[in-house]
Amino acid sequence: MQFTHSHVITVILIVIIMEVILVEGNFQCFRKHRKGRRKEYCKGPMKNKRKYGSPEKCCAKRGQGFVTRLKRIGKNKYKCTPCSLLLTTTTTPVTTPMPDWGEWGECSTSCGAGWRSRYRMCSDCDKNHFNNVHSEPCMLNFYCPVDGNWGPWFGWTSCSESCGGGIRTRERTCNYPPPTHGGRDCPGGTGEEQECNEDPCPIDGSWGAWSHYSLCSVTCGTGTMTRARECDNPTPLHGGKSCPGSSRDSRRCTNRQCPQHGGWSLWGSWNNCPVMCGIGQRTRTRECNSPRPLFGGRMCQGQSEEALRCDAGRPCPRNGGWSSWTDFGRCRAARCQEGIQLRSRSCTSPRPKFGGRPCVGRHKEEQRCVNTINCPRESFEVRECVNVPPCRGLSEFFPGGDGGRTGSSGADLFGSGDGSKPNGDQEEDPKTVTTDL
Repeated sequence: MQFTHSHVITVILIVIIMEVILVEGNFQCFRKHRKGRRKEYCKGPMKNKRKYGSPEKCCAKRGQGFVTRLKRIGKNKYKCTPCSLLLTTTTTPVTTPMPDWGEWGECSTSCGAGWRSRYRMCSDCDKNHFNNVHSEPCMLNFYCPVDGNWGPWFGWTSCSESCGGGIRTRERTCNYPPPTHGGRDCPGGTGEEQECNEDPCPIDGSWGAWSHYSLCSVTCGTGTMTRARECDNPTPLHGGKSCPGSSRDSRRCTNRQCPQHGGWSLWGSWNNCPVMCGIGQRTRTRECNSPRPLFGGRMCQGQSEEALRCDAGRPCPRNGGWSSWTDFGRCRAARCQEGIQLRSRSCTSPRPKFGGRPCVGRHKEEQRCVNTINCPRESFEVRECVNVPPCRGLSEFFPGGDGGRTGSSGADLFGSGDGSKPNGDQEEDPKTVTTDL
């Protein structure tokens, strides 16, 4: 069974009429009425929850507002009608008789459930007040005409073609609701067509002819030569599949042997440090055999041996070496007397270190001399002995002398007296005498 629009309206009117009947003589009264900025509300329902038969009875006592059904709009706040809207609010029962009712008006609808109203016959009362108007449901014709309305479209059918353009259709029925009780049919048709799959159909690609092979890729040794083809017989279009396989083909080709340049092998291991002390040098080598130069190839570039400084971990002994001799000092003798001159050297070039040997030899030397300071030269006759045995007469002039071993000239005999070396380096002079003073 299907419910029409008129059936639904009828049910709603019946429910409203029942509520009015139940509400009559059943008013809830409130002790307080407040008027806010945006809305009015009542609070404080009568504690005894007594129901009043009319608004006048509620407002005649302590009531400030009334309502037929409680509707809370906040904490201890209820929607209500204020007693100030009543024409007369008094603490005593209303004794003024109510005017008689007028005739019923026409029904609000020509079919289905409607409303009709009547009003009290008075000239100075508000006919819109609920005490002055009386409404009730009415019905002239139980059924109203219902025009038909299309239901939803069914789904589209499959397209007649998968590509290149086709047709698809869909349908609908006039059942939402269907036309009843003389209502009009649905306007328009029950079916609809639409073009579909208008994209061009895919075209799969196919290979064209192979080209000629190219020249060999190398001028010596083994290489390749290639050929190609295009996927253009036809070219794939509109999502068609590409040509299967490869677009290039190759094969080996061989020419004369290419020169093979030499390449170094890996470095060998470092040899041991060749010294037991101090700083030395160790080496490692490599060979030009990775690969060997062949067919006119170049030899390896660079060195086949590599050196690296190494430290034995302890210093080597350093032998001592003599420094240069100092100049001879002054002649140690009385005026015009024979004496000696001294010079020295030290073992500091270099000093012996780390267990090295000390210097070998004496560190002091002496030579005979004559102190000629303030000694008159004219009292002596100096002559050179030529091709004669060594002169011996000097000891007669200088007792305790060396018998002429100090030299054959006056300079050798007397010296300069200021410690200078006569006739060059004293180290080579046979007259020098080494002492260990």
